[in-house]
Amino acid sequence: MRSIKNVVFAMAAGVALAGCSGDPAANDGPNDGPNDGPNDGQVRLPISLNEVMVALVNDAANPIWRADWDEPQSDAEWREVERQAYQIQVGGALLKFPGTGPMDDAWVADPAWNQYAQQMSEAGRHAVNSARARDQTLIRRAGDELVASCEACHMAFKPDLPTMDMFGELPELPPVSVQ
Repeated sequence: MRSIKNVVFAMAAGVALAGCSGDPAANDGPNDGPNDGPNDGQVRLPISLNEVMVALVNDAANPIWRADWDEPQSDAEWREVERQAYQIQVGGALLKFPGTGPMDDAWVADPAWNQYAQQMSEAGRHAVNSARARDQTLIRRAGDELVASCEACHMAFKPDLPTMDMFGELPELPPVSVQ
């Protein structure tokens, strides 16, 4: 649980820092010049989109799907489903920004990718509202929306790319300075 919070914090901090940079070229990828590439002047996430999906989306989806067959019994359990649903909503929004992955720029440049990311965010928003209403029927619908968007996106963009257990093979990241 703590590692997910750390990843979310790192992504938010990276987006905030990159967005605050006065130099648009600072937001370009390592191989981009100041005026080329699909990410010209755009925020770049400090991790790959695959890492966003595994660290943020995969774990957050499970409690939403679980609430379909095992209805939360307490306010605390419903609040946990709501919190995870926010992560889905934010995860979809983050997938619209390229990260450090080899396919990230191409994925973000594709309108279909952005549509799937939007569908994920919408499913997350519906799950948030369903959890707030403490309505298992609505959470089931939101979970079904999430499954549909995830499966369609994976069929289009990642049919052979593994997502689970990827943290055992993370690439070494460059050193980070907080100054």
